[in-house]
Amino acid sequence: MPDELETLLRAQRLDFTQPPLAAITARARVLRRRRRAAQVGAVALGLLVAASFLVPRLIPREAPPPQVAASPSAAPGAVYTGGGITINGLPALPRDLPGKIQDAEFIDADRGFLLTVDCAAACTAWVNATLDGGRTWSTAQAPGAFRSPPRGALPSLVVTGSRITLLGADGARASSTDGADWDTDSQPATTVDALPGDARLVLRDGRLMALLHDGTTLVQPPAQPPLGLAWVAPVRAGDGSWWVGGADGGHPAVAVSRDGGVTWKPTTFPGGGTAQVSFLGRDVYAALTDPTTTPPTLLGVAASSDGGAGFGQPRPLTATTIGGDLVPLLDGRLVIVDGDSHWLVSTDRGATWQRVQGLHPTKRLSRTQTGWVAYEMSTIYTAYSVDGTTWQKLDAQ
Repeated sequence: MPDELETLLRAQRLDFTQPPLAAITARARVLRRRRRAAQVGAVALGLLVAASFLVPRLIPREAPPPQVAASPSAAPGAVYTGGGITINGLPALPRDLPGKIQDAEFIDADRGFLLTVDCAAACTAWVNATLDGGRTWSTAQAPGAFRSPPRGALPSLVVTGSRITLLGADGARASSTDGADWDTDSQPATTVDALPGDARLVLRDGRLMALLHDGTTLVQPPAQPPLGLAWVAPVRAGDGSWWVGGADGGHPAVAVSRDGGVTWKPTTFPGGGTAQVSFLGRDVYAALTDPTTTPPTLLGVAASSDGGAGFGQPRPLTATTIGGDLVPLLDGRLVIVDGDSHWLVSTDRGATWQRVQGLHPTKRLSRTQTGWVAYEMSTIYTAYSVDGTTWQKLDAQ
């Protein structure tokens, strides 16, 4: 007598029914028809996309206005680190702007401007503006005579408050944050009783001038500094003082004014060359350079920890060059790039320098109204940093 399990299995086998083969076959035919229809639709869509690229080339249309805009980066780029410095990359190569980047200024971390110039045949200049930290740019040709500047007299960008100024041999023109609508040319400079705190120092034919907050008015300070000027600070120091640099009797020298340009206190250093200043808080650093070499040779750094009231003696350096400005970091270190585009860091206030590995070769570092700009990073990149430690590549070249 079969056991209960065998009986149960036999009953289940007898109860098993054949699947509906006719229905399955019909269902398969339907799926095959749908698949073929999808393939035909994909081919048609591809032809339509291709036609969308060809038709605009076959049908003449009016040229668009001179504006270049890059889409915001959808994904982060590579990150490069070395010596406690970080460079945040882009997910793709930077977008092409007309001309080559000549000058950069930032109002804050979001709002900035690039001056680009093309001097292949005759020079043409453009002003490019960003409102999102360099991810997208609007582009407009520079106004008036700045649109086609002479080769040897390219204009520069100067930020006063929330306005951008093009400053050159033909005067000054100012714009709001879009760089498209420009005010009239500046008037002849006058002398003021004291420089207002929101002015920007500029050099004009070897003389110290200041650009006022409206961006078009140039004024002269009450007194000129007692040295041959070669450099002016783009911003005031944290204590409100104004700094300039150059030479006095063939020696490097700096001068500071704490009363709006009414008086200037000079400091002269031993040796030859010129001097320029970098500052952070109460720390002031005078970089002594030989401008007769290209790039300039860094002869030494004189440091002050009391706002520039007194400087220590610089230690002479051996075969060190500098591209642009010296950058003080919040942790007390100093950063420069040299003539071979290497990044160098000093932990002893500029007495000795060590090369940093892992960062892009960079030609020049420059102070702006807010933060720092790195030029010709790996030849094609420009980067911006608020503190000199963390840099963001701009989506522009």
